[in-house]
Amino acid sequence: MSTIAIVADIGGTNARFATVDLTEKPSVDRLNHLRKLRCADYTDIEQLIRAYLATLPADAVVARFCICIAGAVEQDEIYMPNRGWTFSQQALIQALGLPIRFINDFTAQVHSIATLQPAEIEWLGEARPHGTRVFAVIGPGTGLGVGAMTPRHEAIPSEGGHTSFAPQNPHQLALLNALWEHQRRVEIEHVLSGPGLERLYRANAQLQGRAAQLAAPAITAAAMQGDTFALAVMQDFFDILAAFASDTAVLMGAVDGVYIVGDMMTKLRSINDIARLRECFDDKENYRAYCSRIPLALVTAQDTGLRGCWRYLELDASN
Repeated sequence: MSTIAIVADIGGTNARFATVDLTEKPSVDRLNHLRKLRCADYTDIEQLIRAYLATLPADAVVARFCICIAGAVEQDEIYMPNRGWTFSQQALIQALGLPIRFINDFTAQVHSIATLQPAEIEWLGEARPHGTRVFAVIGPGTGLGVGAMTPRHEAIPSEGGHTSFAPQNPHQLALLNALWEHQRRVEIEHVLSGPGLERLYRANAQLQGRAAQLAAPAITAAAMQGDTFALAVMQDFFDILAAFASDTAVLMGAVDGVYIVGDMMTKLRSINDIARLRECFDDKENYRAYCSRIPLALVTAQDTGLRGCWRYLELDASN
């Protein structure tokens, strides 16, 4: 018989699960039974979780369980906007008979920063964190996640991806006008996400007087093959991302750094000029000096959501 903790990162597209063996010294380096399941293959979150539980050894005893969710978790009823699922926390706990703790996905992401090794962080520029101030984490994926951490290890989840897209130049304003033809309000995650990359591609094509639409993987593939139009769309994506990262730093007072996380960034990192990301981050006119002192980093680690869930359980047990 083994006593385990389960950690899960359930997003709009995929769900990742793993276990931590509590009978030995637990560590984020010892995630076991890693599985990635497609959310679209299941009708609801209970069916999804049961599918993972069915893969575990029959004698496993689940003592702790943390799930991070792409959505607000303050109320008993949780709505997952990028999946369309709604469920009651208490009803799910009772149905499964497991001690589940639910946290926002970017609560997990900000906790994961403490688990990173130096080789898993790519610093952009010379600034480095002091560990005594607020830092922020952002990550484009199916949507756009935003969170922060205080020096007291208090995670601040947010729904910052639903703030408005703020153009920084005439070209971005033209993109916004094109996007407005399809939706009344353009949120920042409508451009900084997988679906957002597709919208940027369509909007840029519209500005050139033609109709064109590609899925995000096809846009990425075209850019990697040197397609100039796809590369220009990618540059728009990175420029907007840098400006939003800078806005997040100023808004949250995240002077100990902004970390950019997610599989999407790992895939796109080789396509664009990373130095320009830093330049756009610093481009705040009167606040250029302020922003240039803020650390900016790309996180290259895998399974940060799972690692953050385990870190959350560790801290929860010590309180």
